[in-house]
Amino acid sequence: MRIFGSLFNRVACILANQGRDFSRATAVIALVAVSMPSGQVNAQIGGVRKAEQLELPSPVRRSNHVTQAPEATVPPLPSSSTYSSATEMPGVVGPSIMGSQPIISEPYYAPSMGYEMPCPDAGCDVTAYISFEALYFKREGDERLSLSRNDRLPEFDEELQGRYTAGRLFDCVNGIEAVFVGPFDWRRQTLVTGSGNLISRFIPSAGYTPSEVNAFNFADVHSQLHDVSLSSYEINRRWWAWDVLSTTIGLRAVDYREHYAFVSSRSGVGTGVFTEDTDNLMVGAQVGADMMYPLGLRTSISMRGKAGVFANFDESRVLLVNAGSLVLDAIDRDIDLAGLIEYGVYGRYQLVPSIRLTAGYEFWFMPGVATVSGQAINRVHPDSGNQVESEDEVFFHGGSVGVQILF
Repeated sequence: MRIFGSLFNRVACILANQGRDFSRATAVIALVAVSMPSGQVNAQIGGVRKAEQLELPSPVRRSNHVTQAPEATVPPLPSSSTYSSATEMPGVVGPSIMGSQPIISEPYYAPSMGYEMPCPDAGCDVTAYISFEALYFKREGDERLSLSRNDRLPEFDEELQGRYTAGRLFDCVNGIEAVFVGPFDWRRQTLVTGSGNLISRFIPSAGYTPSEVNAFNFADVHSQLHDVSLSSYEINRRWWAWDVLSTTIGLRAVDYREHYAFVSSRSGVGTGVFTEDTDNLMVGAQVGADMMYPLGLRTSISMRGKAGVFANFDESRVLLVNAGSLVLDAIDRDIDLAGLIEYGVYGRYQLVPSIRLTAGYEFWFMPGVATVSGQAINRVHPDSGNQVESEDEVFFHGGSVGVQILF
């Protein structure tokens, strides 16, 4: 029986690959398998019923009295026009675990729970996909950043932005996708007032004296602003392996910037302004993987991880103006090594065969970047700002919700 089943399976595959109706070929296989135990092969194709008695060899001795098994009753086949594609046809060999769901419910795999793709070369129904995810991220760290001894910057709030993905499948296994994340813009600021009693954290040295920063000490107003921005661009080659694993390799560019401003006002002296800007343009290669685990007919959980190594084209700019006099004006650029590690856990719900909803939580870790707090901004000396420091690290985390549409 296995030999006949394999033979009919190959015949059906050949017919399907030559443009014949795949659902009818699959139905023929099922009908033969159902009727073989009784020795009766029943087939119904296009409303014409045929019966052919097969004499099958038996491994046991037959008795003289043989009871003829009743002929198997086969329900009429549904018309091929009922379904838009072969993968939407309900199971014909016993009850289908997928119900009326398409066999290929992901752009990258076919379910493996009791199913074997009968004709791998017959093509893939999904040719493209797009997705949007709302990311509610927080930038952690630098809680103690402040150039005023009388005040401190608060923590960053969460920022809402998005991740936009568009992918194209060459077949059921290979594809390419583009991803954009951002643009994030975290901002925090503070202001404190006093009656000539506000003191800065500046430490003049190497020829500089307190007179170069006197507009920041014994001041009446201290104002601080810290702004952080992040954008990410990716182009990945993606491979899908059934319903459990998808891997990527590609190129990525990350634009990470920080801006800090400290403004002080002192009666009788004037206004002091200090700014520090750091830019990080990271370009390099990354690898990634998605692991999926089905929980039911429509639900599943997944994990996603990415890791990249980048060349960091970093830059630092320092400006210090004290009561109208320029004290510092320096810039430095360098190329250093940086990285990015992403990890996320998600739940997925298949709303309809072509639409999937997602929700999860993600963590981003980015070492080897230049930040404001990593530049020793409180030191005022002739070499201030002449050497960019890019040995700091930043950490982001937050939730995500999204939708994916298959084409």
